[in-house]
Amino acid sequence: MKLFSGKATKTALIAAALAITPTVAFAAGGNLESNDFVGISFWLISMALVASTAFFFIETQRVEGKWKTSLTVSGLVTLVAAVHYFYMRDVWVATGETPTVYRYIDWLITVPLLMIEFYLILRAIANVSSGIF
Repeated sequence: MKLFSGKATKTALIAAALAITPTVAFAAGGNLESNDFVGISFWLISMALVASTAFFFIETQRVEGKWKTSLTVSGLVTLVAAVHYFYMRDVWVATGETPTVYRYIDWLITVPLLMIEFYLILRAIANVSSGIF
């Protein structure tokens, strides 16, 4: 008898990966202050994106095969965005400046993934030519 099934192993790996994701509100320049609404918003958005990532990766085990790739890409998009928001929060706390470079790097990675995701969603419900790109 196997100790873990395939789904349990995947879920455990996802949980372990998310457990090591930085969640402490600390930056090189100091702690996140309770009256720092910009820093707190970066942290809240990061946590929402991490939760979305967990949801998408876990749900890939529950949906039909035609939707699995789309959900995986969604999870990657939210994971990339979460990591960049963690960095943006750290820069904000350390310097008090808006770190737009991380936002542009995030968009450089996630926008092409979102375009691929739209194609995957369309392909799951209809015959679509790859020439739409």
